Amino acid sequence: MIKKRFLLPSAAGALALTIGLAGIWFNQQLPALADFGVPGMDSEAQLMAWAALFPEKGVAALTFRTVLQWMAIAVFCTLGAVVLALYRYKPQKELGYFLLYLTVLTLWALVIILAPVGSSGWSVFFRRGFFTITVLAGILLCAALTGAVPVSHGQQLGSLLLTLGYLVLTLIPPSRVRAVGLLLGMGYCLGILMAMYARGSDAALLMLFPCAITIGFRVWVVLPGMHVPFFQESVFFYLFRCARIYDAPFTLGCMAYVCRRYALQFNRAEQLARELDARVIQRTKALTEETEARKSMMLNIFHDLRSPLFAVSSGLDTLEAAPEALPALLPALQQRTAFLRRLTEDLFLAAKLEQKQVMLNEDRVSLGEVIAAVCDSCREEAEKKGVVLQAPPAPELPVWGDQIRLQQILQNLLTNAIHYTPAGGSITVNSRVEAGAALVSVRDTGCGIAPEDQSAVFDRYFHTTTSSKHDSTGLGLTIAQELAHLHHGEILLESEVGKGSCFTLKLPLLSA
Repeated sequence: MIKKRFLLPSAAGALALTIGLAGIWFNQQLPALADFGVPGMDSEAQLMAWAALFPEKGVAALTFRTVLQWMAIAVFCTLGAVVLALYRYKPQKELGYFLLYLTVLTLWALVIILAPVGSSGWSVFFRRGFFTITVLAGILLCAALTGAVPVSHGQQLGSLLLTLGYLVLTLIPPSRVRAVGLLLGMGYCLGILMAMYARGSDAALLMLFPCAITIGFRVWVVLPGMHVPFFQESVFFYLFRCARIYDAPFTLGCMAYVCRRYALQFNRAEQLARELDARVIQRTKALTEETEARKSMMLNIFHDLRSPLFAVSSGLDTLEAAPEALPALLPALQQRTAFLRRLTEDLFLAAKLEQKQVMLNEDRVSLGEVIAAVCDSCREEAEKKGVVLQAPPAPELPVWGDQIRLQQILQNLLTNAIHYTPAGGSITVNSRVEAGAALVSVRDTGCGIAPEDQSAVFDRYFHTTTSSKHDSTGLGLTIAQELAHLHHGEILLESEVGKGSCFTLKLPLLSA
């Protein structure tokens, strides 16, 4: 890959040199334009003298030059219209530099068509300046498209001074100095593209080889001004020099580079649009599921509230008619009132967890002490239902958290196990250390949870359905999981229908 980064730029330089040398060789095989007319005469006048000597060939040559000239103008104007349209919809500096370059090429071609012979010193100076400006505009365009423009104030000042020096060098009268300056400028333009490709810009190849072709052709244009003995410009090469068609390869390469950039931006925009659509669909689906879950929750809440309220209302009506029935009704009324209290507390806590409003009073906590306290508080409830609660002595298991909330997590897990374990069943609470984490397992011998329901047990607003009657609010597991997450832990589930369930609280263990 490294060799490729240097071989291809070298090949581009070799291509430019080969085209220049091939032009020199081919030009030597043709009669020189200076052989026609008076020595020192303007090249255009010499062409007219040749055309007068050979009328048929002259007409064909002039027609051929005119066709090439207007063809070049058509190419430049067409590309300019495309770039202008792109600039209209998405203004970018690079497109502005491209428009400047195409404008200079078009004006230069028009000047050669309208005024092929310089009639004064200022006219010659003006026509000569077009070549210099074209080279500078090409350098600016390459730098802008490849991102090699000067950034700092010092770099910008240095670039300005170099530009002014280059203008002086290429506009002074000595033809050979000016020609060397133009060749150096074109070589610098090619060097920018070589350097950008060597640094990893594959897109620079789109301009590198077209630029090499154009520079090879421009060598044919610059050599007549150097007055070297091995290059006496022929009729064909003068016609080619006037046509400006040799600038077309580089402009087409720049257009391909711009099109590639816009194509990549368009593909990126399409990708972002698809990702946005997918996110919108996903979010809409989540909102729909959440809305349905809220509706289901509200129905469950209304049902859970209506039953105890109806029982309390019915008991009060009975007491109003027969006050002596109070001893018989009081336990049922107390049970229903206690359920209402637990339900409202769970609803309030679930709402606070959803709004991220639960604050933890964190400190070093012994999970062993938490397990013992919770098991002692739930043992009486388990015995009333005929369920055996087994809790072997637990190690200390130090963790960082809120002791009250940790007790609430285990309380919810134990209460849930008691509710879903039939009389004669058992609940076992074990603790252990595994992979740097403290684990507390609550295993029951209840009815178990169906596989299709296990993934939704901890979902917010999920209410497990069962045929057995119990006093569960349906929010205990959701609250327990949310509180476990606040402690940087989680609750894991293993369950098999008909054999029971095992809920395991996993928390980070503190080092001793």
